[in-house]
Order: sequence, then C-alpha cells, then structure tokens
Amino acid sequence: GVVKLTSRCPTWWGLTALTYHYESQCIPTPGAWLAHQLPVWLQKLSVVATYVIEVAVPVLFFAPLRRLRLFAFYCQVLLQVLIILTGNYNFFNALTIVLAFSLLDEEHVGRWLGRPRRKHGAAWPPSLGSVLAALLELSTYGLLLYWTVHYFSLEVNWDKKLLESKVAFTYHEFTMWLRTVTLPLVGVAFLSLSWEILVAMYRCACVRGCFWKLWATLQWAIMATATVGLFAVSLVPFTYIEHESNGKLWPGIHRMFGAVERFQVVNSYGLFRRMTGVGGRPEVILEGSYDGHSWTEIEFMYKPGNVSVAPAVVAPHQPRLDWQLWFAALGPHQSSPWFSALVLRLLQGQPDVIRLVQTDESRYPFHGRPPTFVRAQLYKYWFTAPDEGSPGPVPWWRRQHVQEFFPSVSLGDPALETLLSQHGLK
Repeated sequence: GVVKLTSRCPTWWGLTALTYHYESQCIPTPGAWLAHQLPVWLQKLSVVATYVIEVAVPVLFFAPLRRLRLFAFYCQVLLQVLIILTGNYNFFNALTIVLAFSLLDEEHVGRWLGRPRRKHGAAWPPSLGSVLAALLELSTYGLLLYWTVHYFSLEVNWDKKLLESKVAFTYHEFTMWLRTVTLPLVGVAFLSLSWEILVAMYRCACVRGCFWKLWATLQWAIMATATVGLFAVSLVPFTYIEHESNGKLWPGIHRMFGAVERFQVVNSYGLFRRMTGVGGRPEVILEGSYDGHSWTEIEFMYKPGNVSVAPAVVAPHQPRLDWQLWFAALGPHQSSPWFSALVLRLLQGQPDVIRLVQTDESRYPFHGRPPTFVRAQLYKYWFTAPDEGSPGPVPWWRRQHVQEFFPSVSLGDPALETLLSQHGLK
C-alpha cells in the first residue's frame, strides 16, 4: 500500500487504478473481465479498501486483542481471494494467506474443524478487563472507519445514488506521516516479538523433568536466535519505504543484511507500483509466414491474443514466457534481449520452445514445419463491454494495431544475426 503512494502514480492517487488494472495486468482471469464492468465509483471505493487493508490493517497483526488479530486475518484473506479471482499471480496470494495463518490460534482453527473448546458461560457483571477489551476493540473499529472517511473524503451522493471518494491528503503529508510511524512500527514489532520469546521461555521453565526442561530450553534458544536474526535483517528492506528511517538503523544490522542478501532470505516489495496500460494494454503478437506475404498469428496458451478466447485461469502455475512477453510489450524489443532468441528458436522449430507456446501441437499453426519468416506486431487491447459488438457471443477483447514490434526475419537474416551477436546469444 505504501509503495503505491510513494510511486506518485496519478492513477493510485486519483483512486482510478482499478479502472485500468483488471485489463492491463499480466494474465487476467474471466473474473477480471467481470470486475472491469463495475461502475467507476465502486472501482474507486475498492482502491480505498485496498489502502485500508494494505496500510492500516497490518498494524493490527500486533494487536494485544485476539479479535482484532482475527479481523486483520480475514481482511487479508478477503483481499487475496479477490486478487486470485481476478488475476493469475501464481503463488503470491497463496503465500500471503499462508503467512496470515500465523494470526490464528488453536481455538479458532478448532471451530473450523468442528471441534470447539468447551467455553464457560459469560460472567455477569463482566469483569473490568473484558469491558476494557470491548471498548478498545470498538474504538479501533471506530477510528479505522473515521480515518477512512476523513482521509478519503467519503461522501454519499444522494442524487446519483453512489459513494464518492478522493484522496484528502498531499504527498508531502503522506511522506511526513511515513517518517513519523516507520520506526515506531519497528518498535511495536520488536515488543511483540519479545513478548512471544518471553512466553516461550516461560513455557520451557514449566516443562517437567530436568532433561526435558534442558531439551526444551535448547530448542527455545535455537529458534529465538534464528527468529531475532531474521527479524533484524528484515528491518533493512522494510525501512526502504522511508529512506531516512533506513539510515537510522544500527550499522550492524546493515552489515548483517549485506552478509545474507545474496540468499534472498528477506526482501522488500515494490512490484507493479505504477499502473501500466492506461491508454490500453500493450500486447506483442507474433506472426509466422512461409512466403513473407500471408501471415498467421501464433497464439499462446495464456496471454491475450485471439480476442474471442476467454482469459486463462492458470495460477498457481506461472507461465514464464507469457509473463515475460507482458514485460516486453512495455518497451522496445531491444529492452528484452531474449526476444531475439525466441524468434530464432521459432524459426528453427525447436520443440522445447514451441511447448512453451502451445503444449497442444494441433493448436500451433507451424507444427508441420517451422515458419520461414517470423515478425511481431504491437497492439493495444481493451476489455469489451457486455453490450459491445455484433449479435452473437460478445468477444472478450477489442484491439487496435499500433506499430511493428519486431521486423520480419528469417534464418541467417543479417538483422537477426546482428541482434543475437549484440546480446551475446549467437
């Protein structure tokens, strides 16, 4: 949520990002087509909800109240499930859900499994602790709602029967707030971790038997050391969100992070921070020919191509080639050196590469013999509207030709040979 705002992308700040996201993401699903049809005011409200779940709700991971942690868990799961339904992001969302399961306890999971713990009847009058807990919980929900309404100017338009929203803070105000909360959040996380370590140590002391007590203490010492070390090195990529806070970290933590950085144990997250496809989704379409005059499109299994073919559902598998073609379409082919090698392998008819395009041989138009010529065109794609097109089934996409992406080449073509040599792929 923070990287979306620090990117200064006008669509994220204008709350219009989701009016482009569903059709412009790497590999949409049929659910993305449906979500794209939602009214603009609801799309903007969805961006507001995304900010709340990604920026504010994660603080509740460290809440002392169990019900607040459960609330944070279900918010995260809701967001991830909606992303799964509208986009193919391989294991990203499943991994987030798995991590969120650490917010649950045995009692709550037992309810899912139909084995709830026996609970005593509620005491009356309630204890002071339960009253304070209820007040804290209600105050948290109230503040969350108030801040959402205040900072996103939520207002009901009774005439149009919709809920209007807009960002009611500036970039400077946001960065100042970020500078204020980043290190205190580190402190909250450290206190939460310290509490868990102390509770675990107490449980070790409660184990019966001298041998088993020593064995439990040894396990605690190993796990606590590993956990504190992992927490420490994770502070470096976490504070990337605010560079001044990153500079205030103890130098020893930076040295620890530098020692393990190559293992990618901890990472920052900033993928897709700026919205692409604002003027239409750019898409590379490969074409093959035997005579250089009559061209046949080469359809891929997952990425958009034929406007009448429904978007694919492929997660948690990640079709690497289809993903890389999405990135390739965002710039000239020289920015994606591997593209020249792909063209070469298609001209050679290499089976391993063709299987990345189509596993069903009958759907690959040049399965009999490789094409003599290959080229690529750049198109802009948009989702269709439900009432768009001629009578009959509505196509999923509409497209418009933009320009040539890669020139027509054949085996031994000097242009192709030069590109391969330049990129060290000869």
